[in-house]
Amino acid sequence: TLTEPWATWQRGFSSLVAGDKLYIRGGTYSPVETVFSGVDCGAYAYGKDGSPGKLITVLNYPGETPIMDATNVDGAYVSVGVYLHSCDYWYIKGLTIQDAPGFGMELQSCTNITVDQSVFRYNVASGFRVFSASDDVLILNSDAYGNQNPANPGSPDGFEASNITYRAGDLRLITFRGCRAWDNSDDGFDMWNMDGYLLVDGCWAWGNGWTYGGITGDGDGFKLGTTSVDMSTVFSKEVRNSISFNNRLWGVSQNQANTKIILCNNTIYNNASGGVNLWWYDLAHIVRNNAIFSNPGVNYNGAHTKAIISNNNYDAGWQPTGPAASSTDFVSVTPIGMDGARQDDGSLPIVTFLHLKTGSDLIDAGIHVGLPISGQAPDIGAFEISPPPATVVANQPPVVSISSPLKNSSFNSPATITIDAAASDPDGAITKVEFFQNNLKLGEKVTAPYSLAWNLVPEGTYSLTAVATDNKGGTTVSAAVSITVIKPAPAINQLPVISILSPNKGSSFSSPAAMTIDINASDPDGLITKVELFNGSVKLDEKTEAPYSFTLKDLMAGSYALKAVATDNMNGSSTSASLDFTVASYIDAREYFNLYPNPNDGKFSIAFTTLMEADIFTLTVVDLIGKTVYREELTKDDSTRLFDLSHLNSGIYVLMISANQILLTQKFIKG
Repeated sequence: TLTEPWATWQRGFSSLVAGDKLYIRGGTYSPVETVFSGVDCGAYAYGKDGSPGKLITVLNYPGETPIMDATNVDGAYVSVGVYLHSCDYWYIKGLTIQDAPGFGMELQSCTNITVDQSVFRYNVASGFRVFSASDDVLILNSDAYGNQNPANPGSPDGFEASNITYRAGDLRLITFRGCRAWDNSDDGFDMWNMDGYLLVDGCWAWGNGWTYGGITGDGDGFKLGTTSVDMSTVFSKEVRNSISFNNRLWGVSQNQANTKIILCNNTIYNNASGGVNLWWYDLAHIVRNNAIFSNPGVNYNGAHTKAIISNNNYDAGWQPTGPAASSTDFVSVTPIGMDGARQDDGSLPIVTFLHLKTGSDLIDAGIHVGLPISGQAPDIGAFEISPPPATVVANQPPVVSISSPLKNSSFNSPATITIDAAASDPDGAITKVEFFQNNLKLGEKVTAPYSLAWNLVPEGTYSLTAVATDNKGGTTVSAAVSITVIKPAPAINQLPVISILSPNKGSSFSSPAAMTIDINASDPDGLITKVELFNGSVKLDEKTEAPYSFTLKDLMAGSYALKAVATDNMNGSSTSASLDFTVASYIDAREYFNLYPNPNDGKFSIAFTTLMEADIFTLTVVDLIGKTVYREELTKDDSTRLFDLSHLNSGIYVLMISANQILLTQKFIKG
């Protein structure tokens, strides 16, 4: 709960199931390692899956910053701050993971994962790594910086998508969008053995490859290889709308990736070894609309007889036509604000660095490649110059009303009340609808339908309102709806239902008799707590749980009137109809009839030697526990009768003939 939260991230991760949302409060957490599958973890999850409509969500508590300081996650195995293995459909947002002796966060064989607005810093291995059979992974608006290892500077990258396993015809997708990587001792973004589809969209990489004391790693801004299979016929690596500058080696490096690469609308500036290196393999890459300039080594290095290279800035070595690019084309070539705070929605900060200056001949000099533009044609470089501001039109406020509950509605406590609001905007879009009880905010919805469940509402009178906000920040408060929650009337107990199932009413038995009394009892609105069996007013026995079956033994001759009483959990009781039967004195049946053959196969005859004084006789066959298996009425004219009971199971049975308070019995064996 908010007042009694769990103490560790691991407790939260271990408790999650599909549809759960875990908030982590602000502050610094310092876990010790939890060992899982040879990995020392600050927190981990294995095989925990959400679904498309029920994601597992882990995020910072609103307005707070949770930090995992993984310094103590330092056991005998590989160290990772947060480790997900074989997990699907997760959304992670607003976490900071730092100072791990290994990786900050690792995703292994995970699918449909989004990591949003998170920070991975000061770790000894890469800040973030996704690998193995991972697919449909999006890293969004996140930062990886200061991941350094002076003892092994070639280890820590900012972001790493490595050893992604190849899947023919359906490449696994890894996307980095709006991410920044800087001051990492190896590369900003490293795609070693990445045999899936990589999309880098709107990302920044700078200052990578430099470490403490001058010890260096590689230092590419975006390293796109290697690959472990021949993918030379497909496009599987794409970098667009991104910038790479001041890195120790290359701005973008193919690094032996045997696949076709798309580089469109990027700015590659002042990288020590060079701008773009597509030297390995002569493949049909697409290189368009890029500003690649002022790199001290060489702006472009590559075997490009098959590559499509057009609409980039002029360079005598690789594109002899096109507009020249220099510092005078840009508002600023000083990287001020690049590591500054992100905007409220997590998007990159607004800067002037490497933005085109009005009047530059790089404006509208590109070719359409399917990306958004603001002018007549795409600009060259990562940023489209904004068009002149349009005439300001006054914003029209949104329209909102509460459609449910209705005014003056009444509910029983503790109530669950669904609040539905209708909201629209005449000149834009609704961005959120908030729900209030007086001045207390109950919750909000950012997409239609605008519906909120208010649970466990106590008795009282409440005033409900909805506040709609549009895409220009305009707000409207709905008319108030007054409702009442009252104490419910006491429930009326419904009595239990009870009946005696066997033996049949009017049955006769020979003394000393034994029988099983089967009773059915149920309660329509609760539970049966006991069933009692009476003979007249004398209690014979009781049962407190089903089955309600009673065995009576050694009943002497006489008349019996059994009844059963059921009692429910609210002390209500019901009595069954009376079961009347007779137990007669034993009479030697052989004076009256013979049963032959005995034993038999179920086919036998009876012959009366002396008739009882009655017109109708009842013949009954029961098994040894008193259960009736055959019943028939005979007349006094039936002096001899053949029976076929071959369907019965093998065993001992009792044939009973009753009339005028006389009960004749004889056992027979069915083989």
